Amino acid sequence: MGTSSPSPLSRVIHFGYVAGFIAVFLGAIFRMFAEPNNIDRCESLLRDGWWIDSVQKNWQPASCMLHNYKETDITQCLGHSRVVYIGDSIVRTQYIAAVRMIQNDAITEGPRHSNRKFVFGEENLTLEFWWDPYLNTTQTIDLLGGKSAMIKPSLLILGSGLWHMRYLEDDYFPQWQSTMDYIFNSVKSRHIADATVLSPIEIPKYDQLSKDRLMHITPEKISKMNEYLEDKLQLISPTPSPFAIPFVWNKLASEASNVTKDGLHYNNDLVTVQAQIALNYRCNNELAKHFPMDSTCCNQYPRSRWYQSLFFIFFLIWIPFGYALLSSEYHSGLLRSLFPSENVLSALFVFGLCVIMMYMGDRTQLLGKIHKHYDPVIFTGMIIAVTVLGLSKLDHNKKEGDLGYLNRHQTDEWKGWMQLIILVYHYCGASSVSGIYNAVRILVGAYLFQTGYGHFFFFYKKADYGIGRILNVMVRLNLLTFVLQYLMDTDYLSYYFTPLVSLWFMIIWVIMYAGHKWNRIPVFILSKMAISCVITTVLIKVPGILEFIFGVLETLFNIHWSASEWRFRLGLDAYIVYVGMLTAYGYIKIMEHKLIDHPRWSNVKRAGVILSALSMVWYFWYELSRENKFVYNGVHPYISWIPIIAFTVLRNTTHYLRNTHSHFFAFIGKISLETFIGQFHIWLAADTKGLLVVLSMPNWMNGVGWWVNLMVSTFLFLVICYYTSQSTQVISGWICKKLNSPSDNITRGDYQVVPLLPTNQPSSSQSDIKKHLSSTGIDDHSVSKVDPRVDNDEEVWESTIPQKKPEFFIRFINDTRVKTVLLMVAIGLLNNLC
Repeated sequence: MGTSSPSPLSRVIHFGYVAGFIAVFLGAIFRMFAEPNNIDRCESLLRDGWWIDSVQKNWQPASCMLHNYKETDITQCLGHSRVVYIGDSIVRTQYIAAVRMIQNDAITEGPRHSNRKFVFGEENLTLEFWWDPYLNTTQTIDLLGGKSAMIKPSLLILGSGLWHMRYLEDDYFPQWQSTMDYIFNSVKSRHIADATVLSPIEIPKYDQLSKDRLMHITPEKISKMNEYLEDKLQLISPTPSPFAIPFVWNKLASEASNVTKDGLHYNNDLVTVQAQIALNYRCNNELAKHFPMDSTCCNQYPRSRWYQSLFFIFFLIWIPFGYALLSSEYHSGLLRSLFPSENVLSALFVFGLCVIMMYMGDRTQLLGKIHKHYDPVIFTGMIIAVTVLGLSKLDHNKKEGDLGYLNRHQTDEWKGWMQLIILVYHYCGASSVSGIYNAVRILVGAYLFQTGYGHFFFFYKKADYGIGRILNVMVRLNLLTFVLQYLMDTDYLSYYFTPLVSLWFMIIWVIMYAGHKWNRIPVFILSKMAISCVITTVLIKVPGILEFIFGVLETLFNIHWSASEWRFRLGLDAYIVYVGMLTAYGYIKIMEHKLIDHPRWSNVKRAGVILSALSMVWYFWYELSRENKFVYNGVHPYISWIPIIAFTVLRNTTHYLRNTHSHFFAFIGKISLETFIGQFHIWLAADTKGLLVVLSMPNWMNGVGWWVNLMVSTFLFLVICYYTSQSTQVISGWICKKLNSPSDNITRGDYQVVPLLPTNQPSSSQSDIKKHLSSTGIDDHSVSKVDPRVDNDEEVWESTIPQKKPEFFIRFINDTRVKTVLLMVAIGLLNNLC
């Protein structure tokens, strides 16, 4: 069969993403060469940034994420040590802010021009302030000269200059310059503290200064002194211990309003941000380096572990070597047998490039990261843009007749627009808004509803419970997550969607397999669902069960999962899968008994539409009127089915609605698994805590650059997810084929994930079955062949050539179930080395 040549539009898109990737990564590499002192984003922290809220409490450093230090974090970094502030009243305000960060109700009043000291016994931490506006007392000189008998400070903060300008008249600069030279010589020649921060000369709010201060503290003097600090700083690197001048402190004040009463001393909110910047400089690189890695300023990512390096070697060296070998004329059978086909190698290479791009984006400083900030205007604008894109091209089926309730196009579209809303929700940081959070919880529940509906439909109609079916679904669902949990050094449960869907698939399989010969008896199959519902409820609700299971996994396989987090995830959608199964069963029975042909069906349908519309209105009123999202979470498991069922009824109200779908939404739906998982590292950043910056220069992200970054990063993100999806399909099929035993390959053929439509014709032809499959259910992107000869789950040995039955051991080792279990156990045991 011939292949058509690419269209001009597809060529433009192909050129666009290739050029985009090249531009982004070359720009990032250029930045690292152009700014060698900013590889760890420290210069970005100390020199540039902007406020991201109108109340001026949240500061965004240029291209990195500021860690919000609290008592525990401060103790972890600075415990068993002392922090010393030396200087004038400006430094004193920072000292007071630091004290309140550890103990909010600390009494900080006292004589203005005196030393202060706070000892935090539980934290084993001492904070000191030395009043020394000229930095020339004996105590200060001894500390800077390395003659102090006291323990060296873990963090030393110095500030001076305002008193020089105000009281030393024309002699202000020589005196101040002499002090600065002594400080620079000290930090360059000796280890006076674990880290030293020298405050720049503060730029006051001149219009609020008193007449006396305004006369002596002038812009010319401050500019001259700060320029001198800049010049000295350029000449001092390297130093025995970290030394910095955070010029960004002045930018904090200059871009803020209503933050001072006298023009000189800023309020606690602004000074606290200055103190946070100092702590980020001192402590970020000493924080525990495990996910979520959401502190990227002045932070060096950990070196690749051995298992991460293996992935790099496999994808970037071994796979290209195999491809080159198979393309050559080298005919060594032994060496060639180590590699799959060229098609699989190509898929592995593309998949490897995609996940390595995720690694480079979220586990290195190659690309920047910034904080999320919820803005209702931006959130609304993005939702409108997504809606317009979705409605821009609608496809209406005319050739295949009525595709039926929840047909494949419809479910792809459903998954697509839900996924886009979830992406916008995450990108905008909208989880803080209860009304949006509650609605998004319904979207996650709707995915699980489709899981229950689709897999029940398949098992009920196909009666295929073989290991090949399980492998086909589980490998396809988990391949990307499995690789990322090792490559990104994260936790399998952190990608919560994949574990949720995988667990519920196995539960559905158990329900349908147990006593499957009697599945056609309504009381029996409904009783199985009820019993399973009770068991899963006990598993979720009763304390100690999940803890025991996770404890065993930790002991045997070094798996560290949070039982409380998993209980929360399971509990939110504890029953919606069963609702999906019941919906599928109800639809099957409606079709079997031909109720849609009943004279009163139109009345039932009309009543259902009205009830569904009222249910949707009630739900949104209810969720928007809850006090907060925590109150809503308590009732969500019991009401989430209402808007989901109502939506499915309204979506299928008319023949035209049922058979029309959005092309763009359906496209996103087909790669929804990859977009849900991939967003963690290549669109978002810091394990979803921040946003990825693909623009090379740090300060470009302020203002219109944010929108440019959004468009470029979104395009690249969708391209990566699309190719990850395509390659995953090929790799999953290859893995399943390798694991399947010879008997499975003979009797089963390939496995279809989408459910079958109800039919009363058991002898349907292959084309009829394919037609039914293509018109309904949940598409897991697996191969679409179905063997119509096999309608039960019996394992059959079949061959056209008489063969001697293999020995028991050979049959045991080649059994797909045994190979699968051995592979999982081997991975678990190997995990002890990770």
